[in-house]
Amino acid sequence: MLDARIRKRLGPRDGRGPVIDVHFRAGDGITVLFGASGAGKTSILRTVAGIMDPDQGRISLGDTLFFDSASGVRLPMRKRRVGYVFQNHRLFPHLSALDNVLYGARGREGRSPRDRARELLSLLGIAKTADRHPGQLSGGEQQRVALARALAADPAIMLLDEPLSAVDVSTRSLLVEEIAQIQKRSGIPFVYVTHNHTEAIRLGKNMLVIDEGRIVQEGAPLEIFNAPRTAPVARVVGAENIFIGRVLGHHPEDGITSIELGSCRIEAAYCGLPPGSRVTVGIRSEDILVSRERITQTSARNVLEGVIHHIIRDMDRAELIVSCGVDFKVSVTPATVRILELEPGLRVYLLLKARALHLLD
Repeated sequence: MLDARIRKRLGPRDGRGPVIDVHFRAGDGITVLFGASGAGKTSILRTVAGIMDPDQGRISLGDTLFFDSASGVRLPMRKRRVGYVFQNHRLFPHLSALDNVLYGARGREGRSPRDRARELLSLLGIAKTADRHPGQLSGGEQQRVALARALAADPAIMLLDEPLSAVDVSTRSLLVEEIAQIQKRSGIPFVYVTHNHTEAIRLGKNMLVIDEGRIVQEGAPLEIFNAPRTAPVARVVGAENIFIGRVLGHHPEDGITSIELGSCRIEAAYCGLPPGSRVTVGIRSEDILVSRERITQTSARNVLEGVIHHIIRDMDRAELIVSCGVDFKVSVTPATVRILELEPGLRVYLLLKARALHLLD
C-alpha cells in the first residue's frame, strides 16, 4: 500500500507558484490520477518516484519509508524499487530494444537478467523487436519496450505518466488491455496518470480527480464520470454543460424535479430542495442525443427544441453548439453530422435523460 502525503510548491521561488497538496493511498489494482494538463498529476508521480522532493509530507510503500520531512528521511530513487513509464518513452536511441529492457534489469527465480528481458518482450508481444533500435519501432512498440524496461527492474510499484498519449487509437486499445493484465499478474500497485476517459474507466479500480494540485473527488471512475459532485469536478471529467438554474417544483411520485435554466425548462432527478432554490446543473456533451424530428415515444424526460449555431469538427468527433434558451454543447460523430445533414441554422431536438443531469454542490 502506497501512502502519500505531499505538499509541494511549484514554479518560481518567490512563493507565487501553484501548490500540490494531496493525501492519498494506492493499494491493489490501478489507481488513476485524472485531471487536465497542469493540474499537478505528473508532479505527484515525480515526488513518489524520488525525482523531486516534497516541501513537506510523508511517503511510504508498505514498511518502506520513501520520504519524511519531519524526520529528515529521503530514500534515493534507485533504492525505492519504483518502475516509471514516461509519456515520451525515453528509450536509449543507441541501444536495441533488448538492451533497453536490460538496462537496470534484475534476474528472477534463477533466471538471468537477459532471460527476464526476453521473457518480458515476449509477454508484451514484441519478441521480434529485440534487435531493433527505437527509431525502427512503431509508437506502440516503443511504448511496450518502455513498459518492459520498467517491469524488468522488478519494481514494488509502477508509476505510469500518460503512457499511451502518443500512440494511435487502435494500438491504445490493445495496450490498455495489456496494462490491465500486467498489473493483475504482477500484483503490485499501479498509479496511472491520464486525462483520457476510456483509459480511466477501463483501467481504474479507484480514481482521484486532481484540480489545481488538490484531490477534488475520489471513487470508482464510472461513478465519478456519471455523478460528479461539484462544478470543478464536472469540468475536469468532461461535463461541458454547466448551468445555474432555479428549482420550480417537484413530482416526488415520478422522482422528478423541474428546474428553470434561463428560458429553458428541464426535468432532473428529484433533489428535494425548496422551490426557488438556486442550483448548479451539469450534463456531459456525450449524454445528449440529437434528432432532426421531435420524438415523443422516448424514455428521455427532456426533448428540447433548438437551433445549431456552430459545428466544430475534429478527427473523430464533432461538437455542436445548440441554442435551446441556453447553449448546449453536444458531442457526436462526424458520421452523425453527415447522415443527419447537420449544419448551422438547422432546427433540431435534443434528448436529455433526467438522470443524466447532475445537481452539483
